[in-house]
Amino acid sequence: MGKPQNGIGLVRLSDLRENDLGEDGQGKGLVDQEQRIRDHGKAIGWKITRVIVENDIASSDGKKRGVSAFKRRKVTLADGRTEWRTFRPGFRECLALLMKGDHDGLLALDLDRVVRDPRDLEDLIDVAEQSKMPVESVTGSLRLATDADVTMARVMVAVANKASRDTARRVSAARQRQALAGEYGGGKRPYGFDVDGRTVLPEEAAVIVECSERLVQGASLRSMALDLRQRGLVTVAGAPWRAEGLREVLLRPRNAGRIVYRGEEIADAPWPPIVPLETFRAVQRILTDPGRVINPGAAPKWLGSRLYHCGICTPADLSVRVTCHIRVGSRIPAYRCGNQAHLIRSMEHTDKYVVGAVVARLMRDDAADLLVPAKPDVDVAGLRAEAKAIRGNLNELAADKALGLIDRAQLLAGTTKAKARLAEIDGELQGAVVESPLTPLIGAEDVQAVWDSLPLSHKRLVLAELMTVRILPSGKRGRGFDPSTVEIRWNKQMPESK
Repeated sequence: MGKPQNGIGLVRLSDLRENDLGEDGQGKGLVDQEQRIRDHGKAIGWKITRVIVENDIASSDGKKRGVSAFKRRKVTLADGRTEWRTFRPGFRECLALLMKGDHDGLLALDLDRVVRDPRDLEDLIDVAEQSKMPVESVTGSLRLATDADVTMARVMVAVANKASRDTARRVSAARQRQALAGEYGGGKRPYGFDVDGRTVLPEEAAVIVECSERLVQGASLRSMALDLRQRGLVTVAGAPWRAEGLREVLLRPRNAGRIVYRGEEIADAPWPPIVPLETFRAVQRILTDPGRVINPGAAPKWLGSRLYHCGICTPADLSVRVTCHIRVGSRIPAYRCGNQAHLIRSMEHTDKYVVGAVVARLMRDDAADLLVPAKPDVDVAGLRAEAKAIRGNLNELAADKALGLIDRAQLLAGTTKAKARLAEIDGELQGAVVESPLTPLIGAEDVQAVWDSLPLSHKRLVLAELMTVRILPSGKRGRGFDPSTVEIRWNKQMPESK
């Protein structure tokens, strides 16, 4: 083999962190590797015309952003075959370029910078033998010129691979012990908890409780995120709240006092739950439901937007419902029909009239009747005890399978039945543990003051719980507001006032 004059330099750093980046945004270790490869190539008469960089980038939260030394995917080999291999796009590009003859040699810093998996090494050996091109390293640990070189490379990769797997196993065991002890794995602290991951922060916990309950009551993520932004609340990173970030926070089992390991809940946590487990299960069902309808666009910024109905398009029997929206671009905000411009009504006067009706209704002596639970006969304590027993039985099933006392089919059958019953229990408990959005208003000394203090998304829940509003066409001309053109139908029949 001659001295390559169109060689490839392969640069790899397996744990590049953001704080290791230089002023030019490049990893300091990568820059050093490239320089050493170029210097060595020049010293031995190689000309490096292309450098391919492959790295795992770990951000400050400890999460990998790049490729992996162990995770496998289907990849296309240099000869066109598709096989399961470690995900190494840069390495695969090198092999493809050598196989096609676009380049005439490969130079890296060291053997472990090129391959750690024996199957990857065999792919490299195949390409080196078929292309008849040199493959070497700066340190001399990689060289595939002779049978002895190939044998030594195989031995060294096998040893390095075992060492990597041993390390991975010890790290995994340590993380499992850490999880069972309730210790936090590092990175940015989870919202609602201090940096130790266990101490609950009351102010942030209150936000989690509020948003979890309002989600189950029917509020949207967008509307709640808008409320949080308007109140000046921010995430752990100091950023304004968005629906996606709020969803991630509400779906954390940590909120319900559950420990997670490798994506699975494994035990109760040593810290007190922020939200009841039943509420959290309801949040999970809502946010992970594949059939969940997500409204496009921004969250409603007005009390009656998408709640009030057009009295022309929506008949008295409500068989067809067309809601009203705020007229865009108007100097004075007004509700208009969502289908046509045939009905427009002042936002200020309409909302004032509707809110007056709500406050008056909730000030009545019989307002507490609105809080009759949908399932007053739910045995909360009994259902919780049953759920706890089922979870215990699931752990026993797993232990029996490990000991060979039951087979896989029996394990799957028992697990399926247990999880189905747990889902039923969660559904029954939901109605008993999540309060009505009317709760803070019922019995309040100053209903109007409490109403004014509620965020918009909560006010909209109250409206949806209490009434259906139709904005009727006005038969009079003039600038005055006619209350008779706003029809309010109470969702729960009210007795006549005495």
